[in-house]
Amino acid sequence: MTELHPRVEEARLPVLPLSAKAPAADDGYNILRRRVRREKLFFRLCTLPAIFVTSLVAIIPLGLLFINSLRNQRSGALSFEYYIASFGSAFFMRTLATTILMAFSVAVISILFALPMAYLLARRTLLRNFIMPVITIPRMLPFVVIGYAMILLLAPMTGVVNKVLLGLGILSQPAFILFDWPGQAIAFTYSGIVVATAVLTGVLMSVDPQLEDAAVSMGATRLRTFFVITVPLAIPGIIAASALIFTSVVTSYAIPVMLNGRVPYMISLLVSANLLTLQQPHLAYAQAVIVSMLAIGVTALSQYVLMRYGRQGGGR
Repeated sequence: MTELHPRVEEARLPVLPLSAKAPAADDGYNILRRRVRREKLFFRLCTLPAIFVTSLVAIIPLGLLFINSLRNQRSGALSFEYYIASFGSAFFMRTLATTILMAFSVAVISILFALPMAYLLARRTLLRNFIMPVITIPRMLPFVVIGYAMILLLAPMTGVVNKVLLGLGILSQPAFILFDWPGQAIAFTYSGIVVATAVLTGVLMSVDPQLEDAAVSMGATRLRTFFVITVPLAIPGIIAASALIFTSVVTSYAIPVMLNGRVPYMISLLVSANLLTLQQPHLAYAQAVIVSMLAIGVTALSQYVLMRYGRQGGGR
């Protein structure tokens, strides 16, 4: 039997169209798609409890608060009169400005103090294992405990700090800084440093130490390496910690009510006075919504900045 040339044998084979797919490959592709869909559905279902709790304790109450803030206290008619009255009040705007200034200052100071300590804890394992539990304990304490701790330390007549300074002759009379804005700033900064240290330690642990060693091997000092290499890589953690500290200070109530002086510096005290003392609940609702929108806006802005920073490749 005569053998055909290989070219002729190849020509006799059936030719599949270009659009045709192998059945096995097509089945594998469909299986992979179904698996991906099941995984997406599973993770979406896992978020339902968190969405339910968030809606129950935050979204629904905030919506009801907003609706009540639009109702006139006497007639029940809907209007923005309480928002107009709040923004038209010089006292409210001044208190809101001092609250924002307090929160911004506390966030900046907390980051500045926490960043070196967080770097040290991130690079020293033994020190981290000893210090982190000590730092974690204050994070679990409510603001009321922190307020009482500040009173025991900085009270004008009975505080430990004043007694020591008076005993050493450094002060001739007690320092009355507790029940004023400096005392509140110290209490907020203490809490902010604890939060910032915990957040930044985890972020700095993810920074590869070999990058710093490479910069040092090329002639850079440790200080320059810290500011040029380490700090830019820790910017996401700095932004997140700053937003967390800012919102916690803006919405804080326990520390201001415990350490407040004659003039309220924090907006939460003004909302409380309108609600409980002046019997103007709808005005208090409107002011509470304003404070809530401020906190939500700062949180959303930080998330937007983090997303833009991530898309740009971390500033590279």
